[in-house]
Amino acid sequence: MNEYNFKGIKPESIELLCINKFNDSRAFYEENKEKLKDGITVPMRQIMLDLSGLMYEIDDKMMTDPVRAVSRIYRDTRGNRNKTKYRENMWMFFRRYKNEYPCAPFYFFEFFPNQFGYGLVFWLYRPSAFKEVHKLIIEQPDRWLDAVESCKKAGLIYECRDEYKKDYYPDADQGIKPYLKAKNMSFTYYSNDLSRINAPALIDELKKAFDTARPMYLFWAEAYDNMMKEGLIKPEDYTR
Repeated sequence: MNEYNFKGIKPESIELLCINKFNDSRAFYEENKEKLKDGITVPMRQIMLDLSGLMYEIDDKMMTDPVRAVSRIYRDTRGNRNKTKYRENMWMFFRRYKNEYPCAPFYFFEFFPNQFGYGLVFWLYRPSAFKEVHKLIIEQPDRWLDAVESCKKAGLIYECRDEYKKDYYPDADQGIKPYLKAKNMSFTYYSNDLSRINAPALIDELKKAFDTARPMYLFWAEAYDNMMKEGLIKPEDYTR
């Protein structure tokens, strides 16, 4: 069996995370800061460490810094209506460095008090740019359908949060037509069995799913690179 840095996220650590949010107290947080770090933050960073080799193999532009990749327990409430200072859910992104590659497709892992999930996501602030994905789907329909199948094999379910009402591609093949309405896409898996994140076997599960779904990430990455080349996404627009 592989030796991993990650040993698991324990139920008592998740419970403490929830209690910390409930208290919403700087004093309580400071008193339990080291326990939260050791039980939540460190294991999340270890997931990145254990997956960094695979992620770099999939995309050599992938950021694998475990500190930057993991969400913080302490929330920045500036400009946010929700003034709760602490989280009870945590996540991490496997993606390119966002200042150089804003809105790039990414893998993710997250957990809540009652479930965990992972998968691939491609969201854009400018939905019109997503037509580059549509264009590539039309140009390479077999490759696209193979990528969709790879996600199914990984146990991931397709979801689109926003769709075009107008049919911009009336002559497209029916097999790809549903995807040509999308303004964004994700392929995700969720489970209520939190015992599965309390063991190193989680790393094997994530590795298998992320590697199996690699064709979809590469398809999206190519479409994204086309957006960058055509000036549809400009890093300077997101870093001011």
